[in-house]
Amino acid sequence: MAATRTLSKFWMLTNEFTQNPYPILEHVRKESPVRELAFPDGNRAWVVTRYEDARAALADPRLSRDIHVHYRLMAERTGCPMSPPPEEANHLANLEPPRHTPLRRAISFAFTPRRAEALRPRVEEIADRLLDGVDGEAPADLVTGYADPLPVITIAELMGVPSGSWPDFLRWSAALRSYSPTDPSGRLQRTIRELSDFMAELIARKEREPGEDLLSALIHADPERRLTSTEILSTGFALMTGGNDTTASLVGGVLAALLTHPAERARLMAEPGRWTASMDELIRYVGPIGNALQRVTTEPVELGGVTVPAGEVVVICVLSTNRDPGQFPDRPDLLDLDRPKPAHLSFGHGIHYCSGAHLAKVITEVSARRLFTRFPDVHLAVEPDRLEYEQNVVVRPLKALPVLLRG
Repeated sequence: MAATRTLSKFWMLTNEFTQNPYPILEHVRKESPVRELAFPDGNRAWVVTRYEDARAALADPRLSRDIHVHYRLMAERTGCPMSPPPEEANHLANLEPPRHTPLRRAISFAFTPRRAEALRPRVEEIADRLLDGVDGEAPADLVTGYADPLPVITIAELMGVPSGSWPDFLRWSAALRSYSPTDPSGRLQRTIRELSDFMAELIARKEREPGEDLLSALIHADPERRLTSTEILSTGFALMTGGNDTTASLVGGVLAALLTHPAERARLMAEPGRWTASMDELIRYVGPIGNALQRVTTEPVELGGVTVPAGEVVVICVLSTNRDPGQFPDRPDLLDLDRPKPAHLSFGHGIHYCSGAHLAKVITEVSARRLFTRFPDVHLAVEPDRLEYEQNVVVRPLKALPVLLRG
């Protein structure tokens, strides 16, 4: 049945795909694993769906993450001059070596497994306070009240943002999720300016009065790994956008998965030592990242038997790779907490592997453990097939996660 399916040229942009992408991706992996995707504005991209091809593409230097390369391509295609804002153009996720290398080295100390674990007690405190806020609501929305704010507040505190500014950070984070360089309203540009002004003032304050936080550590680092003020500002933006969005999507997805898999949830609660070991399988199954950040080919590249010309956008579909039976031969569409070392691509691969992966896992594990410990009878307030996802090219966030906290 899957082999005879006909797909729209906009196949990844449809609501059918947004709500349940897996049947479509199964078809694409079998029939055309590197497939063209059209956009309504007339542009196109090449979508990589098989694990082996995707892993190779993520490590291939001919597929560039340099944001300047992306903007030059957009300028050529639209005929309009474009350049990336400095807030987006000076952090490691949007750069390639040689500029990428010192930036990664400068921040890597803050995201080691040991430092992520050291933050666990504080993440638990934040989670408990957020659960206080949703307690009594019937139903409670675990997206707006819990999954979204938990990583925002955690990362804001990591950077040394005063607690009085956390509501602004929540608002800015929500606005930046829909970031587009071609947005005609100017609203997103105003948001970027507000956040940029706030961050510049905060950096200036940390220069005068350093604290025990990431921004202070970057500002007062040893000369050999010290960043410029613009690079520190841009790094803050990267944490606000990539860090918050991906982790919020992950938290919401894992909570939904465990709410719909009562046997697995019961097992984890009965054997708390299994939580950490089970996180990678939960992440693989949930698929919080729809697609890795886009690449642009700097020369022709062969992927999955298809030669992609130079100057083309390549989208690496992580949702597909994490369910690819070529990599996960034993029931890839099932959540299996005993799956041995599921080497998913949700955090990327190669030099752009997510620096904050360990922290994201800690935040997600804490969110689930605290919720199900405090509210052991929590259950969905709607049927599972009523849960809806937002359309988003990169992450796969739930619109809402309505629950009843007590039986």
